[in-house]
Amino acid sequence: MKIFQTIKNFVKSSNYFFFFAVFICFSDLFLLVNNQHKAFSKSLLTQVLATDINFFRASPRLIRSHPTYTFPDVISTYIFDIEIPENADNNLKKIVINQQQNTETITFFPDKTKAFILNKYQKPLDLNSTLNVSDNQNEIIINLLQPATPGDKIRLTIKARNPLYGGIYQFGITVYPEGNNPQSLYLGIARFHFDMRGGRL
Repeated sequence: MKIFQTIKNFVKSSNYFFFFAVFICFSDLFLLVNNQHKAFSKSLLTQVLATDINFFRASPRLIRSHPTYTFPDVISTYIFDIEIPENADNNLKKIVINQQQNTETITFFPDKTKAFILNKYQKPLDLNSTLNVSDNQNEIIINLLQPATPGDKIRLTIKARNPLYGGIYQFGITVYPEGNNPQSLYLGIARFHFDMRGGRL
């Protein structure tokens, strides 16, 4: 009780009460400035993200994929159809098709790769196509020189040699939007069934 009475007398004294009030005022001012700084920083970060990072607000979809021939060890055309929703809010600039690891490595022919906009007629798109092949990776990278826009359906046709011994082969599909610092989006797997030698699946 003696301690509480001492504190009470301390606060009530005119000299110390002034300093106590000033301390409270400065504490409130510090909290106000700090909160405004946080709000400004959050707003600035949102603006930076909007200008420096590009992404799809709605995901494109892989709607169809198949090879034109399933016979072993023949040249075939691998077809991938991708749909870009109206609310994607960004153009489609790049597609990466990656063969999942298997007993054989598919041979792609990037110079034979083509892309089309699917409407009443197939409108061809200009592109660059390159390979990225290493011990653990076999992928074909397709850069659209004319990016596909929201609402478009595009078809990729890629020449490749079917595996000699057939079986089930899987290809991961990743897309990138147009603009600086594009954020990739994985669409899933295309699964192809190739004939075994002798005509068996």
